[in-house]
Amino acid sequence: MINSITIRNFGLIDDLSLELGAGFNALSGETGAGKSIIIEALRICLGARMNSSQIRDSTRPCVLEVVFDLSTEIMERNNLLKDFLSKEETSLIVSRVYTLDGKNKIKINGLTVTVAQLKKIGSILIDLHGPCDHQMLLLKESHIGMLDRLSGINDLLTLYRGNFDRLSELNCQLREIHRNTQSRERELDMISYQIKELSQVDLNQEKYSDYLGEQTRRNNIGELCQYASELTSLLGDDNIGLEESIRKAFILMNKLNHIDTTTNDFAQDLNLIQETSSQLLFKLNEYARNLNFDSGQTAQINKTCDIYNSLSRKYGPEIKDVITFFDQAQQRHDFLINLEHSDKEIRKEKVQLEEELNRVAEQISKKRFKVAKSLKNIIEKELLELGFSKVLFDCKIEKTAFKNDGYDDVEFYISPNPGESLKPLASIVSSGESARVMMALKKALVKADPVPVLIFDEIDAQIGGRLGTVTGLKLKELSWGRQVIVITHLPQIASFADIHYKVIKQVNSGRTVVSVLRLTESNRVKELAQMMSGSQETKISLSHAKDMLSQAQR
Repeated sequence: MINSITIRNFGLIDDLSLELGAGFNALSGETGAGKSIIIEALRICLGARMNSSQIRDSTRPCVLEVVFDLSTEIMERNNLLKDFLSKEETSLIVSRVYTLDGKNKIKINGLTVTVAQLKKIGSILIDLHGPCDHQMLLLKESHIGMLDRLSGINDLLTLYRGNFDRLSELNCQLREIHRNTQSRERELDMISYQIKELSQVDLNQEKYSDYLGEQTRRNNIGELCQYASELTSLLGDDNIGLEESIRKAFILMNKLNHIDTTTNDFAQDLNLIQETSSQLLFKLNEYARNLNFDSGQTAQINKTCDIYNSLSRKYGPEIKDVITFFDQAQQRHDFLINLEHSDKEIRKEKVQLEEELNRVAEQISKKRFKVAKSLKNIIEKELLELGFSKVLFDCKIEKTAFKNDGYDDVEFYISPNPGESLKPLASIVSSGESARVMMALKKALVKADPVPVLIFDEIDAQIGGRLGTVTGLKLKELSWGRQVIVITHLPQIASFADIHYKVIKQVNSGRTVVSVLRLTESNRVKELAQMMSGSQETKISLSHAKDMLSQAQR
């Protein structure tokens, strides 16, 4: 249930804290007093879009906060809630702050969340019905979802939808095969040529780099021989070479060591230089002797590099791009070669899948038909109590092609008046009737619907006083085991509430502000009387209000 709602700097509300109770909570007040603003703030706090024009003062942040007290059952049923609660916690604090720089900060128990996460949490905790929500009842597309909530077919639907998605994939593949069959031979010729061309060399980045290095060496053999020869001369010349210089250095080093023994380590370093110089000279000589490349091999390497470069221009620009193209070409070639075989395999799987789909869809349909009969009886009983004296209701189910939720087409039909045939709900009910049908559906769905908070914004639209009493009783019944919050103009409905609040709009310091007053029993009688007779209660209305409250609270 909702423990409290805090609203700051939103619409006509400057700073409002509203504490709610368990059971049936009613909010009343004059038209335009700000009742729906509270509900709208609640919508936004739980994920609805906010308009900047709804912020009262653009120089201050707008703060919306809702505190929930969760039952153990709700927490155990929804793993998403466990991410925000420890084992001992039952309070869930949802806050949404719009700051001066236009940023939107959303937190649940201090943890930052996204709008998508917030909406998921909101759908678990609150079912909110406003004047526009009644229109959902008139949408044929929404009827199957309402029926399924009573049918207990979630597992079957999950199984069915997995198969249905696979069937959609197979149909897409068959369309692709049909499209490719028409140009198969022409495309095969082209791809075969590309694969043959790409197979001339080893498509490997490391191999390609090795070929490029070898080509550079062979094409610059003259310069390489020259540089190697000059280096050998510099290191090994008997007169001016490095070897001769090191030999002379040893003579001087011996004299230095003889006088100062602390320089003996220098002699070891000179030994290392001599060894390194000798090794380098040996390697250079070997390198120079091997610089004698075969012209035929050089030509072949140049040809291979030309092929690599040509492929890069056509299918690259990089070798990695060429490799990717080659892999895709091979896959496409295999697909076209095996087109006929693939077609047979896909059609075989499709037949099996359609049989399975039909089997599961039949189970789903049977459950829907069974629940539809039960729903008909429940709705007719509820509508009879809500003022439809000779009402007929039916949930018609017709078989169609496979779709995402089975092969059933579901639509609610109603005959609200004697002598009239059943017609689609959307074409027959008035706005007042739609509100009562919605109420009857909520009563029917109450056992299957785990949402702990139900909110009705102006459920009493187009409902008279006599029906208001019945509607109030139905709302009271809905509040057994869950919290119900109702905005109402009818005293008959408000009299059934466990807690009654009055929304008041006043002008303070030249600005309109909204406040909420929790009514005591005596104030509640006055408010009910005012709701009956207008802004000023009369003795008759006070007496009537007292009797009405007494009757409703029995």
